[in-house]
Amino acid sequence: MNVRHRVVSALVLVMCLALIIPSDIAAQAAQSAGKLTAVVPVVNVIRGPQQVAASTSQQVFWGDVINTGHLARARIALDDGSILNVGSDTNLAIAKHDAAQQQTDLDLNYGRVRAKAAKLVKPDAHFQIRTSVGVAGVVGTDMVVIFDASGKMQVICIEGACKVCDAAGHCVLMKGGQQSSVRSNEQPSQPVQVTPMNMTEAVNTTAGTGAGASGAGAGLGTGLVVGVTAGVVTTVAVVVVRVVTKTQSCGTPTSTGVHANCTKIDGVGKMNGQRVP
Repeated sequence: MNVRHRVVSALVLVMCLALIIPSDIAAQAAQSAGKLTAVVPVVNVIRGPQQVAASTSQQVFWGDVINTGHLARARIALDDGSILNVGSDTNLAIAKHDAAQQQTDLDLNYGRVRAKAAKLVKPDAHFQIRTSVGVAGVVGTDMVVIFDASGKMQVICIEGACKVCDAAGHCVLMKGGQQSSVRSNEQPSQPVQVTPMNMTEAVNTTAGTGAGASGAGAGLGTGLVVGVTAGVVTTVAVVVVRVVTKTQSCGTPTSTGVHANCTKIDGVGKMNGQRVP
């Protein structure tokens, strides 16, 4: 009887460990992408069946999805030194971030994100943000990508040089202070100068902290209102969900316009007069 009791106890213990350990093992085995360095106002981390309130030092991994609610913000410091500022009402997946090879692939399902990328020096380095209608890449340093409910992808190049391609591989190259947009089954629009109002709005609506996070304003192209009125206390969660997502990216590139390699947007072919970080 004692032997049988010990066997049953051992089986129960193994079953309990099987329920508890998988998420921990997955977290340890997962490849690190970086960590959250700012959240407004609350962050929850969901991995498997577990959901925990996270601090601003919460680590994020490949496959994590940053999902911000209304008035919520998040800032992520990636392992290679790049910074992501995630705006409100945004769903952003970290598909890949290989700091050693400088290869970053982000899937923006909806919303807005500002990416300030570390200087790309590796031979096959790239930093790109994909949506269902196209791909935006940082060739220089800094850009904002907005993907709204109408299916319009807008790219604002803040500094350096940026590239936007449609799903067929038609691409245009922009320099700092310019913007372009793309929709499904349409080629990217020719770059135009960003108005001061749109530039300020794009920066403010993706600011993780400071004046941009507390100031009020209308969101660019989405009707998003940012800021918290004095006297009103709002609790909104930023949720990090571990999933594997595959947003449609570019197909076989075709030669057109300035550049035409949407599947790997890197630092090759910089524009004349471009400011090199």
